[in-house]
Parts: sequence; structure tokens; C-alpha cells
Amino acid sequence: MDKHARGDADLPPLTDHVDTDALDTLFGRDTPGAPRVSGASLEFDYADFVVTVESVGRIEVRDAGR
Repeated sequence: MDKHARGDADLPPLTDHVDTDALDTLFGRDTPGAPRVSGASLEFDYADFVVTVESVGRIEVRDAGR
């Protein structure tokens, strides 16, 4: 099966790879009292992909082989 054609059910839970509460604290816009990190980004591996989250709200998902 083409890894780009698989459904959500085929992916492992995101919480197995990254602390989603920490992401919300660092980058969340609706987290009361959360520090605002300007110009920051976080990159992590997820399944066969590399995910980049930027403080400006941009999220990029790309093939880990590229």
C-alpha cells in the first residue's frame, strides 16, 4: 500500500511520538497564561513522516525519505 494513500486508522497515535499538551503550551493560541514563543519551531518524526510545527501556526508534514 502506498503510504500516502493510507487512512488515519493506519497511523499510530500522535501521542506516542510527541507530548501534545506541550505543543499546545508552546504554540497554542488559546492556552491561557501560556508563554508565547516567537520564531520557534519544533520538528519530530511521526510514522514515515517528518512534522514541523512553527510558532506562527504553520504545520508541515513531509516524507521522511526526502
